[in-house]
Amino acid sequence: MRIAGQQDLTRGNALANLWYFSFPFLLAYLLQALYNTVDLFVVGRFGNGSISVAAVANGSCIMMFILNLISGLTTGSTVLIGQYVGAGNQEKLKRCIGTSLFLFLICAVLLTLIMLIAMPVILKLMQVPEHAFQETKAYADICVLGILFITGYNAFSAIFRGLGNSVAPLIFVAIACVFNIIGDLVLVAGFHMGAAGAAIATVVGQGISMLFAYFFMRRNVQFEFKLKNFVPDYGIVRELFRVGLPISITGGLIDLSFMFITSIINTMGMAAAAGVGIVGRVNSFAMLPAISAMGAISAITAQNIGANKPVRALYTLKLGIIGTMIFGIAAIALFLYIPEKIVGFFMNKNAFGAQETIEAGAAYAKSFCFEYILVPVVFCTNGFFNGCGRSFFSMLNNVLCTFVCRIPMAYYFSTMAGASLYAVGFASPLASFVSNILALIYLASGRWRKKGIKWL
Repeated sequence: MRIAGQQDLTRGNALANLWYFSFPFLLAYLLQALYNTVDLFVVGRFGNGSISVAAVANGSCIMMFILNLISGLTTGSTVLIGQYVGAGNQEKLKRCIGTSLFLFLICAVLLTLIMLIAMPVILKLMQVPEHAFQETKAYADICVLGILFITGYNAFSAIFRGLGNSVAPLIFVAIACVFNIIGDLVLVAGFHMGAAGAAIATVVGQGISMLFAYFFMRRNVQFEFKLKNFVPDYGIVRELFRVGLPISITGGLIDLSFMFITSIINTMGMAAAAGVGIVGRVNSFAMLPAISAMGAISAITAQNIGANKPVRALYTLKLGIIGTMIFGIAAIALFLYIPEKIVGFFMNKNAFGAQETIEAGAAYAKSFCFEYILVPVVFCTNGFFNGCGRSFFSMLNNVLCTFVCRIPMAYYFSTMAGASLYAVGFASPLASFVSNILALIYLASGRWRKKGIKWL
């Protein structure tokens, strides 16, 4: 099968492969975080002060939950496609591509309908501040209408990553970023449409990106977009769900826990909701190295497992952990020494509630930032386990840490005498510490090894 930019990840220098393959991942996630952050920056500067910021922050929590559900399923196709590429099975590869696209189309339609119906209930459960409720609902409803576009460009990106091409997804997200920024400047800064304008800009950018991805795939991959090629292979469907569903649930649960924490913070006032929302957006940048390494390690591991080279995959995992920890230490230093400047960058200091928002966000950031030294281990090991087809453990680990650690601790810290955002911020790093311990125990146990794979 002819694929533009295809890369064989089973040969050559392992460090070079990890760097060259993960760097486009990093840039793609950087651009995605950038265009999400531009929404918050523009509404913070040109919207209705902390009300618009709280609206975008709360709406974004919901959309990140949806995005992680989708990207988890699409990662399943990355893993399967990578394994078929490594094994040289062209027939299975073509059937996997067609089945994946068909399945994701159905999922996108169903998810859109469900979220439109459930949105008012979700916002009430999140205890969105009353003054920000309508603006939050407008932002979330518009973004939900773009779920088909989110799913589309994530599906095409997952296929290219499985084929060994991490540059194409970078191009797709760059297109979405450019049009989203243009839309924000026109609709929010120009026409003062607030959170709704930011949502429209996001959806338009995603739609244009998906269309470009479609035409790019038609031109560069020998796969015919005919109905006969979209007849689902139910064996592949089972494998996609076996690998992808646990990843999807894992990402969804992490975001669900943050939605719960957001609902706790919303009860602490508008400034708290806006301040923590800003930290959440900055957090999306600080997490980029670990998230990029997770995606790259997953694809590299999948190809090497398919090619019967698991030791090489394990070595890549070690390199990923070491590299991402360096970035984590740098992020902690910034949040400890200049949190007010970081949060204040997103606010018009003369806007309603600006100073209170900056103080609230800075307090939360000083404790939450310790997350950045812990996530490299759990993210990189998750990528490795997913590439091995052992995504169930990653899901189980996150279920335990979400419901046994992160949510109960956040609630406990929020109900303590003199509860503060500084205390609540410790819930996430403490949960990640427990998750790291479980991941390392499972890695050392060797239970993730597949039968029939040579280890020496």
